[in-house]
Amino acid sequence: MENKIILFIAMVCLSLACNIGTTSIKGITNLATKADCKGPCGKVMPCEGKPMSLEVEIGNGNIMHSGNTLFVRDPDNYDYTIKIEFSESVPPEKYINAKDAENKKFKVTGIVEGYDVFVHETCMRSYIFKVSDPKNFEIMDK
Repeated sequence: MENKIILFIAMVCLSLACNIGTTSIKGITNLATKADCKGPCGKVMPCEGKPMSLEVEIGNGNIMHSGNTLFVRDPDNYDYTIKIEFSESVPPEKYINAKDAENKKFKVTGIVEGYDVFVHETCMRSYIFKVSDPKNFEIMDK
């Protein structure tokens, strides 16, 4: 009986440990439709202010660059754009070549901040990933 109690406690601890940390999402569309991110304009959503990882395919000219910010469109739906803002502690060399043809995808981890944007005269919630550590942005060629 004592072994079962210890096993039960260990299982509970492991399940809690798996839920702590960073949420990981593949694709901008999955971010836009994520239950704790999808919501009306003007409303702070539950995913905001938390660390989140996002993996995005690069293609069809879906990345634009301005200053310390990348603007990334969903390669399948150009109506939805996210921003990735890099702090001064992230050197521009880390992200400035993200849109080069040999790059296939990237992974970013940052604190999520929401903002309202109008697309086709409809207000929707979009997101900024704030990146302050160079290791939280990786460009992959495969």
